[in-house]
Amino acid sequence: MATGVGWVASGKRVQSGRRGQLGVASLPWEVLHQIFSYLDVPSLLCAGCVSKSFYQVSNDNLIWHRIYCRYFSCKRKAWKPKAADIATEKLSKISIQDSPAGFWKREYIHKCAGLSTRGIGQLLKPINRYTGLPSKLKEAVKALGVTWMVVLRERNGKEHVKEQSKAHFSDTSATLHWNSAVWPPLSSLKVLCIYGVTPLFCPSKTATNGPRRRSLLAEYNLTNLEESSTYIGGDKLVKLQCLYPGILLGCWQEDGELAVIIANLHFHQLIEKSTLGSNTSQYLPPPHEPILDDIDPEYGLHGYHCHITLHNGESSYMSGSFHNLFCRKENIQNGFLRIMVISSKKESQHSTISGNLSFPWNTECLKGNIQHCCLIDVTVLDEAEKLFWCVSSPVAMHSDCTPDIRYSYLGKRLAIDYKDPDGKVHMELIWLEEEKQYYIVNLVLYFSVKKINAWFATNY
Repeated sequence: MATGVGWVASGKRVQSGRRGQLGVASLPWEVLHQIFSYLDVPSLLCAGCVSKSFYQVSNDNLIWHRIYCRYFSCKRKAWKPKAADIATEKLSKISIQDSPAGFWKREYIHKCAGLSTRGIGQLLKPINRYTGLPSKLKEAVKALGVTWMVVLRERNGKEHVKEQSKAHFSDTSATLHWNSAVWPPLSSLKVLCIYGVTPLFCPSKTATNGPRRRSLLAEYNLTNLEESSTYIGGDKLVKLQCLYPGILLGCWQEDGELAVIIANLHFHQLIEKSTLGSNTSQYLPPPHEPILDDIDPEYGLHGYHCHITLHNGESSYMSGSFHNLFCRKENIQNGFLRIMVISSKKESQHSTISGNLSFPWNTECLKGNIQHCCLIDVTVLDEAEKLFWCVSSPVAMHSDCTPDIRYSYLGKRLAIDYKDPDGKVHMELIWLEEEKQYYIVNLVLYFSVKKINAWFATNY
């Protein structure tokens, strides 16, 4: 970089002392303070990211106190500061500067964040008793202007930031796509991070490139992709590799490089990680305290509610809620407790899925459809309607190799399975070629005994 050149008030041309240093950085603090006092809020925040000296000046309490008073005093004629002993309109410059560095900046941002979420609380109050989620959560997410980004970090530390291309919402999850014409080489990547991003100020008054804050939702290690991922499916162009929980890497069949990234995030997980901002913390469930099941401990556990959805992000194949599920103590086997949701012996419980299960993908110039795979969302509530377990993950159908069971259907037997340390899902289906339908003839949930004991204060 060439030696920096700057101009001072006298009009003389000045060479900066060090190579690569801009002349404005060598200006006295008082001059920088005066310049920064004329900046608007977004410019002031951006300037603070330039250097350490700019950050210190952009955090000055006097600048932010003036912004705070100017903005909020015009909103309310009888405005008074929150704490009279901290600040009043008659505060001198000395007393304002006595506050910790960045105090008035934080106060201003906190106040603006509260204004931007005004009315969101009313959307989040009604709770869906089947999912344990606010009934209008999708509307709240859109009203807050929440988006998501992917950060790909190379082994040498270089980062690549990709903004969300599109998003689809189901009953309990969000399916996010990142498409790009240029991806970094997959072999050079070390970490993939997914962030939830919210505008710092009211979305309706903020430009798309305005200041934003982000929350880390998930982090994946890409150094040993073949060992840490699972092959889900593919077509002639792309193969899908699943990184648990809930993210798909679409790679070109020819050279194995990235084509598209798809994530399926459960709304319960998003709320727990404060994707919607700190002001929604009042809607988080309180810390769980184990409750003893004293109805009939020898009989088993009662009153589970299960909501399950099969979808591909764009359309839903199956969505159902199952109530008053229970299990017997003798159903505990191999460290897992089994709960029957749809029984193979009761044909009245069997349900249908029309059409083939498939997963669509698209880049900026190509698109395709991968057969026999989809996304599964499972939400399980306990008897007190508190969240007990939630799953949101890609799954693939495979041939069912269980011992032969007499069904009233003649067709190809298939199964869908999901497993994590806390639980498992096993679904059996039969494909009827003439009707072009799947019949769900068996659906079983498995919960780890360790999780059961911790949740219900039992000793199974």
